[in-house]
Amino acid sequence: MSYDYSENILVQESAGHLLERELGWEVAFAYNTEKLGEDGTFGRKSYKEIFLTRYFREALLRLNPWITPAQIDEAQRKLEHRLSTASLLQINEEKYFLIRDGIPVTVKKPGGKTEEKCAAVIDFQNPDNNHFLAIKELKIHGDLYRRRTDIVGFVNGIPLLFVELKKNTVDVQDAYTNNYTDYQDTIPHLFYYNAFLILSNGVEAKVGTLGSKYEFFHEWKRLSEQEQGSVALETMLRGICKKESFLDLLENFILFDHSGGHTAKILARNHQYLGVNEAVKAYEARKLNNGKLGVFWHTQGSGKSYSMVFLAQKIRRKFSGSPTIVILTDRDELNTQISDTFENCGLLGKTKASQFIASSGADLEQKLRGNPSFIFTLIQKFNKTDVEPIYPDHDIIIMSDEAHRSQYGIFADNMVRLLPTAARIGFTGTPLLSNDNITERTFGGYISVYDFKRAVEDGATVPLYYENRGEKILDIKDNPEITDRILDAIEQADLDADQQEKLETEFAKEIHLLTATPRLESIARDFVGHYSDLWTSGKAMFVCLNKVTCVRMYDLVQKYWAAEIEALKIQIKHATQQEAQELERKLQWMQETEMAVVISQEQNEIQTFQKWGLDIKYHREKMEKRELDKEFKDKENPLRIVFVCAMWLTGFDVKCLSCLYLDKPLKAHTLMQTIARANRVAEGKSNGLIVDYIGIVKALRKALADYTANVNGSGSADPTVDKEKLISRILETIAAAEAFLTSYGISLRDLVQARDFEKLALLQTAANAVSSTIEEKKTFQTYASELLRLMKYTNREDIELDSRKRYEAIAAIYGELKKKRKTVSNVELMVEINNIISEYVQVEQAAEGIVPSRQFDISQIDFDLLRREFAKAKKKNLVMKDLQELIQVRLDAMLFNNPDRVKYHERYQEIIEDYNRQQDRATIEKTFDELMQLVKDMDQEEQRYVREGFSSDEELSLYDMLFSENLSKQDIQKIKKVAVDLLEKVKAKIAELDHWTDKQETKATIDNLIRDTLWSELPECYDELSISGYRQRIYEYVYTRYKDVA
Repeated sequence: MSYDYSENILVQESAGHLLERELGWEVAFAYNTEKLGEDGTFGRKSYKEIFLTRYFREALLRLNPWITPAQIDEAQRKLEHRLSTASLLQINEEKYFLIRDGIPVTVKKPGGKTEEKCAAVIDFQNPDNNHFLAIKELKIHGDLYRRRTDIVGFVNGIPLLFVELKKNTVDVQDAYTNNYTDYQDTIPHLFYYNAFLILSNGVEAKVGTLGSKYEFFHEWKRLSEQEQGSVALETMLRGICKKESFLDLLENFILFDHSGGHTAKILARNHQYLGVNEAVKAYEARKLNNGKLGVFWHTQGSGKSYSMVFLAQKIRRKFSGSPTIVILTDRDELNTQISDTFENCGLLGKTKASQFIASSGADLEQKLRGNPSFIFTLIQKFNKTDVEPIYPDHDIIIMSDEAHRSQYGIFADNMVRLLPTAARIGFTGTPLLSNDNITERTFGGYISVYDFKRAVEDGATVPLYYENRGEKILDIKDNPEITDRILDAIEQADLDADQQEKLETEFAKEIHLLTATPRLESIARDFVGHYSDLWTSGKAMFVCLNKVTCVRMYDLVQKYWAAEIEALKIQIKHATQQEAQELERKLQWMQETEMAVVISQEQNEIQTFQKWGLDIKYHREKMEKRELDKEFKDKENPLRIVFVCAMWLTGFDVKCLSCLYLDKPLKAHTLMQTIARANRVAEGKSNGLIVDYIGIVKALRKALADYTANVNGSGSADPTVDKEKLISRILETIAAAEAFLTSYGISLRDLVQARDFEKLALLQTAANAVSSTIEEKKTFQTYASELLRLMKYTNREDIELDSRKRYEAIAAIYGELKKKRKTVSNVELMVEINNIISEYVQVEQAAEGIVPSRQFDISQIDFDLLRREFAKAKKKNLVMKDLQELIQVRLDAMLFNNPDRVKYHERYQEIIEDYNRQQDRATIEKTFDELMQLVKDMDQEEQRYVREGFSSDEELSLYDMLFSENLSKQDIQKIKKVAVDLLEKVKAKIAELDHWTDKQETKATIDNLIRDTLWSELPECYDELSISGYRQRIYEYVYTRYKDVA
């Protein structure tokens, strides 16, 4: 091959030219040209030296004008010193902090006293005040071996960058396997100071840190979030080796995580670096955006916790004023997990995380009135409504984890009232959904988006495959006697109003069919066969409908697992020698495999489970006495299968989890978070698998349809909701609820004004008063739930204090009713009904040798395209609903309100038919094929604006809104011109206005501009009525699309 196409010319020389000509590094070639000695080329006295003392000493003098020669010698000794017993990573960690934070040197004070002062090694504020040197083909000698490196990058003489290059025809992994690992053994001192390891063949590049396995080296594809991305070396060099970025990464985006007794050196991934810096920009502009820093959506499994640590680290290092950072969660396990991460990464210094955790509402308030560097708290700790707001002399930043869950209700209101000047940023692993109004109003729009598809493309998460294995339930329409048996059981139970409501709820969930013993038996049998066939793949999580079903499923799986082991032993006896060897390994794996139930505690659980013939104490003892979470996270631990219903579904990361079995209906955020349990990257793991027994396709499609990942920010309110009408409706609903309470002798004002135990007593009196019959209870609950729904569309300051207090009292009564419902027990009746139904339910058995279910790669679904497609669909304004109609609908739906009662066999037949539709292979394939086809269709749609002669999709959008049937060619050309002119005028006008959507007069200005343009420029065939409609549609589009243009 010609020398022009060799590694040296094609890759190494190209990299050198980019570093020198574009990025401003000094680049030198050392092979056979370097002269050794103090006055030599680089000042090295021997090839063993890797630390360039000449440049280091010059930098110390330049950056620390006060420093003396003796102090320079001392700094050099300290940086070069290492313990002979320390590991390579320990040496690297010690030197990193000296490089970042400065080297302490001795300063003599008058009177013979001494003190230490830090000498800066690098000027992080002024990148050009440092010496950047890249040396190609540098000879380095070890104790026994001699090597020559491709590129080593030095900053002020310190070797921080290692680049190993391969020819473009060679796989990048060869650079890791054959070169980097060899250098660690033969010339380990090269890596004492190293910050970044880059491996590349020119067309593909990976970056990692010391101690990382190759699986955890990652790409650097983008210089901004908007770019599609390129894995080429030149993108990585521009992204990492630009002087400002190089020093930013070195100072703020490297962590040493000591979790689990091991040390891991963490470098921010490309998406974390870009996202955190967007958040930092928002923090800089916090005064302009009322403290709303935005929503940070990075998909589950892409390192959200580390992103929070990086952001906290950078803010505390780069901004003066010692801000207090409040990390907010809504669950104890999340609070512990995130505080441990901060502690293990060194952000809390030598103080234990427990010292920063708020133990109570009073402790939280006391901490907030001080100035600790960090506070970790549950949102529930903001439990005081009558405290004085805190106006600190320093910044407070609230970082809310799982932001979509923690911003609802009284605790969030209390937080905002207590900390009116705090800056707020929301972190979420799932996008905001179309009915999530509060999250965006609390934090602002998106500041960083890293969605599911991009995470898979970048290797930040593994692909997820979906497989439906649910079998259909046979018809029961020919068994009308089931109705009489269930009705007799209900009659004999003699239920009160609370128990009746509980039964209503149970029937609404279709719980009896889904937990019928024949169905669970069929699923347990299938699970054992399916998962044992995947025995080399990783761990499994089985999501059950409820706590009782978790234990029932555990028992059934244990039974079939034991049967599978016996069948395997027989199979081994008749196998060939080679087959037997593999089967023996599988047998050992199955015999070692342990299972556990992981569910939260509840009152009277021992009695509840005993009524089902189950022993919870065995499982509870295992949960309490062992650290099941740590065992399950350890890929070597034999705890390989867990049965859960709510715990561990969100905020619990298990990298070795590869199979998720779903037998519980899930919606929205919970669904998306749950399926993401299986997408974490782990060594040897190529993909995650979602096995669906319940039929989640409909819910998955709904969740996709609800995605509102509007990168430009859609504004804080829906423009189709008239705020005045909304507030009026809220006040009407409060008045209606109050009148309803008054008719039962309950004074809402007395409840608002009461204090202490009196308030508690009145709350219980009110809850009892509206619970005498199920109809009364439903009526009040309708008022309250509708009120809660409407309040989600308001800002906190929209409702006056008196009305808000009455609303809070109504919500408290509603909460008391829900609490009562939780404590009501129908267990004996539930067991009896379950037994009745189990006699009638039969599951369609799979034929022998059936073709395995088709798997669908759901990571290939382009969520962003789907979002845009669903955003185009017209949405009926359903905010305002007629209250009386709502109440009547809910009462009509009641089982107990129907004089003819319910024909249960017909009701169950409807449920079975709906369930079976979700299991139908053709339906499932059609749904996924439609999703994939939608992406293809939309790719074509994306290019339509070019075919129509427009310069952007925005112009096309306006044209589509104005288009009408039966237009002449001349009229079509005319409205195309109107679309272009109108967009240009609107954007120009918005650019002149300051936050135009905040004021009525500026909104009117834009509305009038649209009206005037349409009146004067549209063809004559558009009448007054149609122009009015087009004006409204275009205004709503502009309001939503260009809200943040200021």
